[in-house]
Amino acid sequence: MTVFSRRTVLTGAAATTAVTAVGSVDAALPAVAADAVTPMTSFIGLSAALTGISDKKLSPGRDPLNVKQAYFDRADKYPEFEPLLKLYEANKDKSDKDEIAKIILDQPDVRFLARSIILAWYLGAWYEPSDLKKAPAPPIPFKVISPTAYTQGFVWRVAQTHPMGYSEWAFGYWSAPPTQSLDDFIK
Repeated sequence: MTVFSRRTVLTGAAATTAVTAVGSVDAALPAVAADAVTPMTSFIGLSAALTGISDKKLSPGRDPLNVKQAYFDRADKYPEFEPLLKLYEANKDKSDKDEIAKIILDQPDVRFLARSIILAWYLGAWYEPSDLKKAPAPPIPFKVISPTAYTQGFVWRVAQTHPMGYSEWAFGYWSAPPTQSLDDFIK
């Protein structure tokens, strides 16, 4: 006679979940190459070249906030986005990332979208490329992408501080000199 208990049901459910997860991962592995180029991987590489921030900081392995998707979705609405990614892909193998950024920012047809992407990563706000083209007519209008994007803007990491009203650091952190270098925040 089979005895059903809470323990046997939970054990069976856990085993079924594990077998299903492992099976589905194995089935997906041949279809997806580890170094496959996707629009998102190109976008992260492009963003790293433009901002000077490591791609591992822009797209960490564990990313519960996923702000990169919000930036990608915003930039993807523009017709210049695909040519911008293609321009990055054509130049991504250059050893000097500053040279890649210079090549991109020297192209009049994609330059202002590239600037909007830079500002999004640093400020968590979107500046319309057409408004940037009209600059320096201050003030340049912008829209905060989301509260998460604002709090995760790299301007706070570069300044080694936090946005007003939000901090991941313990109370009183400001009473001690910084123990980390800028590279710890962006490289």
